Amino acid sequence: MTGERLRLEFERGGVLIANVLSDEAPQTIAAVLSALPIETTAYHTRWCGREVYFPVTLGRSGPPRENDTSTVNAGDVIYWREWEKSDGASEALSVYYGAEVVRDHRGFLPVNVFARVTQDQWPKIAEIGVRIWQHGVERIRVARIDRDDEPHSADRIAKERKT
Repeated sequence: MTGERLRLEFERGGVLIANVLSDEAPQTIAAVLSALPIETTAYHTRWCGREVYFPVTLGRSGPPRENDTSTVNAGDVIYWREWEKSDGASEALSVYYGAEVVRDHRGFLPVNVFARVTQDQWPKIAEIGVRIWQHGVERIRVARIDRDDEPHSADRIAKERKT
C-alpha cells in the first residue's frame, strides 16, 4: 500500500489529497480502501473542534483500534466508530483543520489516524471547514487515486477539473 493516496472532493468546491499512512493503521486502511469510492454527506462538528466528518459503513464490526489517539493535528484523516458497540455502531471518517482533542459528552474519543493531508493544503481544509460550518452540509466523494492518474498536488486536480 506504499504511496497510496485518497482524493476528497467537496460538492461546493475544493479537492484535498491525503497520503495514506501505510504502516500506521493497515487494517483501517484496508477497510477504507475496499469501501471506496464513498459518496456521502459532509458535516461540521464543533464538539470535537475544527473537524469535517462524513458517516461511512465499513462493515459489521469495522476495523479494530490501531494507531489510535485522542489528539489530532491539522491534516489528520481519521476513522472513528463507537468502539463499545459490536453491531450497529456509528462510523465516520473525518479530516481536521486544526489541532484538537477528540471528545464528546462521554469524554475523550479514540480515533484511528490513517492518512494525512499535507501542510500546503491546510488553508484549503480550513476554507472548506468554515464553509460547511457556516453554510451547512454538502456532499463529498472520497476515492483512491490511481497510480496512472496520481497528481503532484491538489492544485493540479482543481485546475484540471475547471478545463
